[in-house]
Amino acid sequence: NASANTIESYERDLVGFADFATARRKLPEDADTRLIKGYMKELSSRGMSPRTAARHLSSIRMFFRFLFADGVRTDNPVDAVDSPVIGKSLPKYLSEEDVEKLLLATHQFEGVEGVRLVVFLEILYATGLRVSELVSLPLSAVAGDGRMLIVRGKGGKERMVPLSEPAMEALSNYRDVRDHFLPNQRQHIASSFLFPSRSKEGHLTRARFAQLLKEVAIVAGVETKRV
Repeated sequence: NASANTIESYERDLVGFADFATARRKLPEDADTRLIKGYMKELSSRGMSPRTAARHLSSIRMFFRFLFADGVRTDNPVDAVDSPVIGKSLPKYLSEEDVEKLLLATHQFEGVEGVRLVVFLEILYATGLRVSELVSLPLSAVAGDGRMLIVRGKGGKERMVPLSEPAMEALSNYRDVRDHFLPNQRQHIASSFLFPSRSKEGHLTRARFAQLLKEVAIVAGVETKRV
């Protein structure tokens, strides 16, 4: 039940490790502890954060666990590799004033793009959804009269999320212009999502959402690193 984003992250991690091994004339499945430690040192030298490097190591560990379970390997060379030390950091959050600035800024964007930006911010503010949950909402997530969203979270569990009055109004306005965002190609895939796009997934991506949010932050005068 891993999400598409999780699967893509694992894939990128393993492709990076495979490239490193191949450059040293080794098949990734034949890697030993020394090679893996060398890869982790390489990631550190690139300036990768300990948290991200730890995720890479976790992906490699799971890869070798699979090989062990499948009888390809008789050991897991990652067991002798220490995970990067991850320091504790304070959570990042926006002040209520900054949120108000962002909400006001969305109304400065004209046309259908502006309508979509308003519903993005209003739903996030009203519900606290993760961005990955928001952008991948199916059209069927809007329940009945539009007062609730049906959200499928991690593990496939569904929950009902109530909307505020501003969020309901923004959602109603957006649904009137949603067809504008349907791509000419792959429309059969995108049509099932609340926020369709031309991406291979058929819905708006997290990267594109982040780009849009930064544009709003600039207009709002809110520091983009905090958004």
